Order: sequence, then C-alpha cells, then structure tokens
Amino acid sequence: MFGQLDLRSLKRFAITIGIAAAGGAAAELLGLPAGWLSGGLLVVAAASLAGVNTDVPASVRTPAYFVLGIYAGSGVSQETLHQMQTWPASFLVLSVSLVILIAGAYRHLHRRHGWDRNAALLSALPGALSFVLAAAEQLRTDMKKVAVAQSVRLVMLVELVPLIGLLLGHSGELAGGAEQPSHVGLVDLALLLGAGLAAALLFLVVRLPGAWMLGGLFASAALLLSGVVEGRLPPLLVIPCTIALAAIAGSRFRPGDMAILPRLLRPALGAFAIASCVSAAAAAIVAFLFEINFLQALLAFSPGAQEAVVILAYAMNLDPAYVAAHQVVRFLALVALVPILTRWLNRHP
Repeated sequence: MFGQLDLRSLKRFAITIGIAAAGGAAAELLGLPAGWLSGGLLVVAAASLAGVNTDVPASVRTPAYFVLGIYAGSGVSQETLHQMQTWPASFLVLSVSLVILIAGAYRHLHRRHGWDRNAALLSALPGALSFVLAAAEQLRTDMKKVAVAQSVRLVMLVELVPLIGLLLGHSGELAGGAEQPSHVGLVDLALLLGAGLAAALLFLVVRLPGAWMLGGLFASAALLLSGVVEGRLPPLLVIPCTIALAAIAGSRFRPGDMAILPRLLRPALGAFAIASCVSAAAAAIVAFLFEINFLQALLAFSPGAQEAVVILAYAMNLDPAYVAAHQVVRFLALVALVPILTRWLNRHP
C-alpha cells in the first residue's frame, strides 16, 4: 500500500516538474525576465486549476530553497554594504506601509464583500502563507478563502514584476550581464554548501523565516565578498531548483479551486490591487529618498512571495540581500501583529 502511494506521489511530482519545465522553457524562449520561474509558475497554476493533481514533496523543497539561497547570495555586492546605512529608515517606511496595506485590504474584503472578520484579516496579510493558514485553522475561519486570496497574490506578483522590469528596460540576463564570473570549482562549491548549511541550521534554531534560503544567501554573500570563494553556481544546478520553486508555488492551487475561484477572484484581486498600490507607493518613496532602484524597492516591499521575489531580484540584476532583509522584517512584523489583531477583532465585534 505504502509503495503504491510513494509511486503515485512520484508520478505526481514528475508531472508537476515536467509542466513547470515546459512553461519555464517557453518563457525563456520569449525572452521574459526570470522566465524559468514566472513561466513555470503560471503553467503549473493553470494546470492545477484545470484538474491536474500537482505536488512537490517536502524532501525536494528544502534543497531547492537552499541552493537558490546560495545562488542569490552571489548577487550581493560591495554596493550592498554601502547601502546598509539607509536600511533602518527603509524598514520604517515598510512598517508604516504594512499597517496601511492591511487596513485597506481588510476593509475591502470585510465591508465591501462581506467576508467574516478573521478571514478578511488573514487574507489581507501580505505573505507568510504557512503561518497565516495555521492561524486560520486555529480561528476556525474559512481556510479556502484565505488560501485562494494568498495564492492569487503570489501568482500575480511573480508574473507582474518581470513584466514591469521588461517595461523599465531590465533584461532577462542574470546578475552581472556579460561579465559574469566563471563557475565555482568543487572546493569552492563544498565551502559554499558547508557554510550555507551551518548558517541555515543557525537560522532554524532562532526560528528565522525562510531559514534554508536565507542561510544559503548570507553564507555565500559573506564568502564571495571576502574573496574566500570566487565564481557562481552552474546553471545545471540552478535551473532545476528554479523550476522546482515555480512548481512549488504553482501547485498551491488545487483542482477543486476552479469551482469556487469565480466567486473569490474578484475580492482577492481587489485586495491584491490595494496591497500593490500601497507597496508601490512606499517603494517609490524609498527609491526617491535613498536613491535605490525602484524595481529593487518594489520587490523588497512586495506583499508576499518571499522566496520568489529574492530569486527575481537576483535574476533581474538587483540586490537580493536588500530584498531578503525587508521580506524577513515584514514577516516578523506579521508574526507579532496577527495574534494582537485577531484577539482585538474577536473582542470588539
């Protein structure tokens, strides 16, 4: 029985990865920025809604996040160190925008569309899907509304940001353009993997969100900036992990979601539009005040999709450390706010 289940799961995974690879390859051929991610995600999400039972097992997710973190870390440069002095002020703008974003999306879902208070609040939160779904289960609210709203936000973010980059003149080339360093050797690769593993385990101990990706990112950034390691990960390692990330994100939809999607899509898109406008306005303020690339600030203030936007940042020749730091700060703020807000809502009907 268990052997049959394992074989069935393996077949589901193979189908999911095959669909993601086909969508990513098509996007790459079209010249879209971050095509392996955006194209693969879109096609897997569409296949999931059409009835294909997609899935990526947990045993694949962790190594994919880890490798992609190391990959993104090689996009950190000396300019990152110079810009760090502006980050506290940028975090402040992020915090203010977070409050405005949640309030606006909550009001839209609760007052305009009649969603119950807990479902509206949890659907309005920008990201932290696993934490949000756990909170939804504890509060016994409509988890399907929350999951669909959060998944729609993720897909829209990953698809729209590369298009915006294309309009702003960003190519689909990886960081560094034509002057990319050579691929790392076996010794340097072992150093990257060992240091990344140590950092990821440390982040897991302190319960930092996205520990595997962030551990790889900051370890590889430190090794590369210090000159201990030179080079970048080979595409044969990076591309399959990017395809896996696209499959993970796209498989959040389930075949049964098609029946309820028309009813939930309009409220979810409205909440996404509010979140996007607030985030874009905050990103524009930061870009103007601190002379930070607008697209980089937009990814940092992106309402969700932490792992995906960090990879988008690197793939679009932006600073992944800046983006990752802001995504983590936002996540930690949400973890602190959710218990307070839900308790207040339930005490003041």
